[in-house]
Amino acid sequence: MPNQDGSITNSDKITFTQLLNRVVPVDDPKFGAAALGLRNLVEERSKANPSSNSALLRIIDALSLDMMAHAVGGFAALTVDEQNFAIHNVETTLPEEFNIILGITRDVYYEDERTPKRPTNFDGDNEIFGKVVIDIERPKPKQSRRKLRA
Repeated sequence: MPNQDGSITNSDKITFTQLLNRVVPVDDPKFGAAALGLRNLVEERSKANPSSNSALLRIIDALSLDMMAHAVGGFAALTVDEQNFAIHNVETTLPEEFNIILGITRDVYYEDERTPKRPTNFDGDNEIFGKVVIDIERPKPKQSRRKLRA
């Protein structure tokens, strides 16, 4: 759980590193976001804007509160399937925040010269996140009861 001042604890950094490895699927682990050391860049870019910083903190907080992550070893000790399940729960609970962090993560990852070319879309079979549809219901404008003069 992030500190009250908005800084991220060491255990949160480990959790966030695992999140990055899960949301950007790779065929070779040496090209994983964590192996490339991109966590700091994603964190810095997220902190550059109040809304993305808030999204980052909410995502990390939600993952740290996941009941499965309270096992010995925390989130990092979970199996890949358990991590994916926990991340998917956060994605469905906080879809807007999750998409902000997913977008920043993908941007940082594919801007790095060591990574493969950015896909034109993220609909591949190995892409399991970013598929939650965000339905934003906009309030209808109130109709005036005042009659217009003819």
